[in-house]
Amino acid sequence: MSRRPRWGLVGTGGISRSTIGDLQLTENVDLVAVASRTAEKAQAFAAEFEVPRSYGSYDELFAAEDIDVVYIGTPIGTHFEVARQALLAGKHVLLEKAFTTTAEEARALTALAAQQHRFLMEAMWMRFNPTIARVLQEVGDGAIGEVRSVQASFGFPPPPSFIHWRPDLGGGALLDMGVYPLTLAQLLLGLPGSVEATGEMRDDGLDLTSSVYLRYGDGRFAHALTSLRSFVSTGATIGGSTGLIAFDEPFLATGTFRILTPPFGAPREISVERERNGYVPMFRAVSEAIADGLLEHPLRPLADTVAVLETMDEVRRQLAAEVRN
Repeated sequence: MSRRPRWGLVGTGGISRSTIGDLQLTENVDLVAVASRTAEKAQAFAAEFEVPRSYGSYDELFAAEDIDVVYIGTPIGTHFEVARQALLAGKHVLLEKAFTTTAEEARALTALAAQQHRFLMEAMWMRFNPTIARVLQEVGDGAIGEVRSVQASFGFPPPPSFIHWRPDLGGGALLDMGVYPLTLAQLLLGLPGSVEATGEMRDDGLDLTSSVYLRYGDGRFAHALTSLRSFVSTGATIGGSTGLIAFDEPFLATGTFRILTPPFGAPREISVERERNGYVPMFRAVSEAIADGLLEHPLRPLADTVAVLETMDEVRRQLAAEVRN
């Protein structure tokens, strides 16, 4: 395959508007088309952002033989079916986070991608943030000793019209915002041995607030907090046996973090430059992986995505039990 796979953008909502500039800036991405649910929306988006072609349905874009990979930025509740159709049409797929609404759906897409021999990845752009890469390098080099704890939070009250409030579209705090602190915990500590959650869930199953405590054995733990009810910190810390890493806010997109070690004098501050809005490294990595014939990216394998969704499934199960009680 060409070193510049040809991309199609699926969806013309907020996430597509936030990311298209980075897509067009990425040197090994050739964005050739956009699709929306109506021809009018697709044409308007294509004209505004100078995308060569537009399609009035997702299926039309999937049928285009000159498109290699699709980036799906539709509402979370639609991810499974839209990605399924893309894979069946023979496209490689980058699927916005949260990947799907449940781990079961994620496992089904994983199996289908393998069957179709197509690349599939969750668009967890935080994982490709150069700052995160530098943090993991510092941790690996022993800058704070053994990682013992991770604490992270992300949440805010969206306007009433936002899809966060729509359970039918995959709304809720966990899928859209809680996925970030839970993913950070996974990157540093792996799979939890147990999950303890408390919070608030509406009668229709929409999770509003979640406080999640993850245990990893030997006293190691992570705490993740997310909410649609109120603003919560967008900070994060990594506690080690010999020091502490503290992120500037918001931790998922920051370019700066500090390493504090005893006796806690002046911290060592590290800054890493961010490209455009922060999505370029992910888009570049996906195009490289597809050009190299990979079906998964080693920095965000599908098993990791499924594992985080399994944790969120369990959190919602516990919140639902609280509602029933």
